[in-house]
Amino acid sequence: MDELHAVLRSEYGIAGSVSPVVGGLSALAYRVDTAQGEYFLKVYDKKKSGTAAQLEKLSLCMEVASWLERGSALTGRINAPLPTVSGHIRAETQGHAYLLFAYIHGAVPGTTPLSVGQQEELAEIVGLLHGCRDLPFDLSGVRETFDIPCAELLNVRRDPHDSLCVHQQYDMLMRAIDRVQKLSERIKAARPQFVLCHTDIHGWNLMQSESMVLIDWESIKLAPAEADLYTFWGDWYWGDSQWGGYWDVFLPVYRRLRPEYAPCEEALRFYQLRRHIEDANDFFRQYLYDAMSTQETAEVVSCLERECYFIGKLMQP
Repeated sequence: MDELHAVLRSEYGIAGSVSPVVGGLSALAYRVDTAQGEYFLKVYDKKKSGTAAQLEKLSLCMEVASWLERGSALTGRINAPLPTVSGHIRAETQGHAYLLFAYIHGAVPGTTPLSVGQQEELAEIVGLLHGCRDLPFDLSGVRETFDIPCAELLNVRRDPHDSLCVHQQYDMLMRAIDRVQKLSERIKAARPQFVLCHTDIHGWNLMQSESMVLIDWESIKLAPAEADLYTFWGDWYWGDSQWGGYWDVFLPVYRRLRPEYAPCEEALRFYQLRRHIEDANDFFRQYLYDAMSTQETAEVVSCLERECYFIGKLMQP
């Protein structure tokens, strides 16, 4: 905690109380209360597996988010980090990287179903994002490659005596990786149009304040629109519940902003399946390489089991 206070003073020129809040999988999160106002601080641990690759593109993604927040129709509908006193997009120490945001008062939907009005508002945000053109950045480093992040899963060996789900469901996982690789090749061959995408839209990355705010822009990509739209297609994201899908509400609003858009079902299936494979691989990498407590290990195993369940569900005829 001493390092947090030191970074806030030296890098952002603020001081106050710091309290932990619920964060995401990639970073710890804190609320900072100061005389100047309230802030939200994200802290990335460089020792964690996968963090180095994330930090490599983090500054560019945050620069893009800042540009969108300042100078596009998305002003007030997304969040972007506050610069350090020296004008940098993030602060950094030997062991950690930091992003500071204005605190947004509101509720995170999480796993709560969105109302029709919320779905429509989110569809408008995504449509406006995909319509952004002529950004003053070199986005080649965040251009979709259609690669399948599954190195750790590919190194799994079938072991019926190991209770971990990746060993028990080895055959299904290998079939899923093969299927998504074939989808990848077909989509690349079709040469789809690329747009600016968030790529991580879900209930934990939304804030319902006076209006809907889309947060957590660490995964920005130039990609087919389906890289965002898969979230709303069928019952994938909000599915495995009795909520039903959002597509019938989402698509008409989205197409009012992008009337030329025609959904590509193969791309939607690709992004659905790749996301679960990618998440399963991330959790398995954490299980293999990260130093975790017994409780943290149990949580990672539970998340890995959930991803394997969803992959199996998507692999059903």
